[in-house]
Amino acid sequence: MIRGVPGLATLAALIAVAVPARADTYEMVGTVGTHPVGAALTIAGDRFTSGHYFYASQVKNIPLTGSQDGTSLTLTEPGGGVFRLKLQGNGGVGGDGSSFSTSVALVGTWTQGAEVLPVKLGFDWNFQGDPADGMYHEVTTEPDAAYEARVGGFLKAVLAGDKAGAAKLVSYPLTVNGRHPLTLKTPASFIAHWNTIFPPAMLAELRTAIPHEMFVHEGQAMVAGGAAWFDAKGASALNEPEVK
Repeated sequence: MIRGVPGLATLAALIAVAVPARADTYEMVGTVGTHPVGAALTIAGDRFTSGHYFYASQVKNIPLTGSQDGTSLTLTEPGGGVFRLKLQGNGGVGGDGSSFSTSVALVGTWTQGAEVLPVKLGFDWNFQGDPADGMYHEVTTEPDAAYEARVGGFLKAVLAGDKAGAAKLVSYPLTVNGRHPLTLKTPASFIAHWNTIFPPAMLAELRTAIPHEMFVHEGQAMVAGGAAWFDAKGASALNEPEVK
């Protein structure tokens, strides 16, 4: 080895230190007991680094700290609640549940004092990075909280039957896909077609929407499994669910 020039082993060690493990965030939806919740866990090098969860009724992040031991995680919230969770696969090829990338859910319990509740968190989607760095760079320059408030305002207005309020939070032209496809170019046309746009099945779907840490694709965010999509200005597309 030439003096002053590191060997291969030393170079490998230096590279490992210089290049941090890639961080991926897994967004999840599920229940704690009977309470609908969402969660986001950031994993680097297949190890838990940070996370939080929130109740759908409040949409307020509750930070989580803890550790991962193989396929098991123990996570604690500031109020003393403790999650004991295990990765769960789907049994198929590439879905053995041995790591986050091969799992479909986390199952286990939440415990606080004598109270024990069952927990199931299904993996919804994932992205590279940390939610603290911002979720909606592809959609808007607004802060995350302001953008989510806009989406939440539209959902609240629709579910309350506030036609004028909802019309103000639409990005025209609005595309409506379903049994009666429409392209609506003005607030007046949106209001005139209200009952066609929002049949009972669509309203039921929107009641499940959580306007927080939404999936983003090609410059738009979605809620309720794609029932509604939003661009930087407001609701841009509505997709009526199939009636089973």
